[in-house]
Amino acid sequence: MVTVILVSHGGMAKGMVESTTMLIGDQPDLDFITFEPGEGPDDLTAKVEKRLKEELEKGDVIIMTDIPNGTPFNCVSRLMEHYKFRHLTGMNLPMVIDVVSQLGEDADADALCEGTLEPSKDAIIDVNAWMKELGILE
Repeated sequence: MVTVILVSHGGMAKGMVESTTMLIGDQPDLDFITFEPGEGPDDLTAKVEKRLKEELEKGDVIIMTDIPNGTPFNCVSRLMEHYKFRHLTGMNLPMVIDVVSQLGEDADADALCEGTLEPSKDAIIDVNAWMKELGILE
């Protein structure tokens, strides 16, 4: 079993879970933790560590953070020194949907993480350039 936890500044992670649910249905192994105004890094680390411990008792964990070197990234990265889990950063909705849609009893956290990198990058498109290639725009 693999659990995916999204961690972000403000409501981004919550919105990603809501959008994922809207697109592919309820996902019991997907959750979020937010870093709210007024909280410090220690507060966020404590929230993530508490949830991480709970989920690691059930199986593997993938944590996705919003941006490299931000507070969520730094807090999660520090926990990697003490716990074994996968950490992806630069999360976007295609990445979340790609990974979550493959969750199941036989899911493998390493394979899910390695397999989502290229498709997630490929989902970033300059629509103007694309439409020019198609001949829709000049």
